[in-house]
Amino acid sequence: MATDGSGSCRVRFIFLIPDFRHGWLPANFDAILRRIPDAAARWLLHRYWAVNTVYGGTLNLMRHCEAARLAGADAVLATISGRDQYGEVLGPGRRLPCIAWEQRRADDVCIVPDYASTLADAVNGPVVVYQQSPLHLKADFKYGRDDLAVWTDSPFMRSKCEALFPGKQVSIVPNVVDESMFRFVPQRQRTEGLLFAFPRKNPEFIDATWDAYSKRGGRFWKLERVSGLPILELAARFREPQAFLASAREEGCALPPQEAMAAGIVVIGRTATGANFSMRDGVTALIAESPDRAADRLLEAESQELREQLAAAGRDFISRYFARAEPLAFWTAQLRHTATRMVGAHGTRGAPSGAIS
Repeated sequence: MATDGSGSCRVRFIFLIPDFRHGWLPANFDAILRRIPDAAARWLLHRYWAVNTVYGGTLNLMRHCEAARLAGADAVLATISGRDQYGEVLGPGRRLPCIAWEQRRADDVCIVPDYASTLADAVNGPVVVYQQSPLHLKADFKYGRDDLAVWTDSPFMRSKCEALFPGKQVSIVPNVVDESMFRFVPQRQRTEGLLFAFPRKNPEFIDATWDAYSKRGGRFWKLERVSGLPILELAARFREPQAFLASAREEGCALPPQEAMAAGIVVIGRTATGANFSMRDGVTALIAESPDRAADRLLEAESQELREQLAAAGRDFISRYFARAEPLAFWTAQLRHTATRMVGAHGTRGAPSGAIS
């Protein structure tokens, strides 16, 4: 058991993320895993888990690590190689310590992402499987363990997890929205009529919405389809548009709309089967589950007064997920719990929601 120098116990939190590399294997890693047996996929994950894209789920894990450290935790990232090749992806001066996955200790608390959930079985000690996306939801680990917790990020995802892991308590933990990366810019300081959309998320919805808007005589909005940008470049571009067209069919918890709200962008469109719970129709966003309805909402959002109201309310709502708000309170509670009960039954009286066993 690690100590803080005074002899008292200090737990370490390890956040597993993929290596970030360029090359053929990282670019095709997901496709390869889908084509090989489970045992071979587990072996490959354990020895060479690498990607060539910075995914939102990875960023959320990094931000949680940062929030844990803000709360006073000994928290580090882990990659298979032990190297952090993401650079200052969180912003200047915000690099986090990183160790090799094999350097974990039995008394560490390991947070394993859904994509690599099978690796939870390799952890000899307390472990969390963080289910962030329905695309990666698999019962490929021993979820019945007393020292294993399941986290997720929306009521929609919790219902899916509870169906897949019967009898397991599933806790919703707050996403971490980066207020410095996605800083608030008032509507009047943005490019008038600029509408962003992400074509990798259901491009058919985007095209049909734009066609319906044009046929209704809409001329105010100018659509820009944005894809393939590094996260810091995307964050910089988020200072420009007045609106964001949410188009995803299904998400674990839609981070782009939440980041748009943080930045002061009006969110219009789909709730991703309810996963985007930050969208409150007419309050923080304009909900439209069909292209025709989305076209109508775009016409409504031509009103500057309405846009300013929505932008302010959206930013106010999403501020609860800034690092020093709910995430800091969450990690402070985790530290309090682990300081008094290193190993115990999940959900013990007095334990915070989502407490690590």
